[in-house]
Amino acid sequence: MKIAVLCNSRMALPALQNLVNTGQVAAIGIGDNKVDVIQIFEHFAQQQGLPLRIFSRKNFGTQLREWLREVTPDVVFVMTYPFRIPASALTIPKLGFINFHYGLLPEMRGADPVFEGIRQQRPVAGTTIHVMDAGYDTGPIIMREEIPCPPHFTYGMLTGQLAHQGADMCNRLLALLSPDKPVPATPQDESKAAYYPALTTEGIYLDWAGTNSDGLVALINSCNPMSKNGVPTVVNGWTLGVCDASIINLTGDTSAYPIGAVLAIDPQNGLLVLAKDRIALKLEVVYIEEGYLPGYKLANFGIQPGMLFTGRPQ
Repeated sequence: MKIAVLCNSRMALPALQNLVNTGQVAAIGIGDNKVDVIQIFEHFAQQQGLPLRIFSRKNFGTQLREWLREVTPDVVFVMTYPFRIPASALTIPKLGFINFHYGLLPEMRGADPVFEGIRQQRPVAGTTIHVMDAGYDTGPIIMREEIPCPPHFTYGMLTGQLAHQGADMCNRLLALLSPDKPVPATPQDESKAAYYPALTTEGIYLDWAGTNSDGLVALINSCNPMSKNGVPTVVNGWTLGVCDASIINLTGDTSAYPIGAVLAIDPQNGLLVLAKDRIALKLEVVYIEEGYLPGYKLANFGIQPGMLFTGRPQ
């Protein structure tokens, strides 16, 4: 069988390597929107002796149809691809396009189910392999598997787990496919469907007044390392980023302190900030223009107990 692959993330590499080992990959296509991804896949394609096509968003439809005519694949596997596949192209390969969605369908539709699942503190994550149709993540499901998503998982930790899960599922997918038979798939249960659009950067910040401690940690974890400079917050009129935090259950009376107050900032206790549920967040790693630092080192920049962390940066 002749397989073409569209991808745009390192998450695809374990599955792609498995596919290459079978000798069935005819070509790889990536988007032009990430310089680091282009470098990774240029190197990979060169090592494997495979043709690589870099598509532009502006001319993607035309370029894709040309590519499909040149490669003539039986099926196209799609793994974290950034551009929407035109409906007119979906039926060109004999077995169509098969998407590796690194989230559980139908309840986690959207551009980034890894981020959304961690942010929502969902106890399980997983990978769904489905036939693509004209909708967003709506095509019939071939395979769906769950893995645990404990509260300490960051975006990077979960993507690593899902990448290897996708590779294992890819091996089993190959055994199900035949150029002469329809792909075995089951329609999604629309009663369970939910779609989550990508959040804008303006919508991602630490809302001390509106979010409990576990929700704040979940947001920080969901952005690590996707947001290299952490999740924005403001203290003493100064915007900085929180990259890592942990929950500290307090034993004393905090009723006199307002939400967002700095309770301590020293090497022994760290930087402790009071959350909405009267539980402290220890800001383990923060980002400022001067670098990545343990939170307590903000004392060197004038942050003191009693100062307030607030929400949306201006």
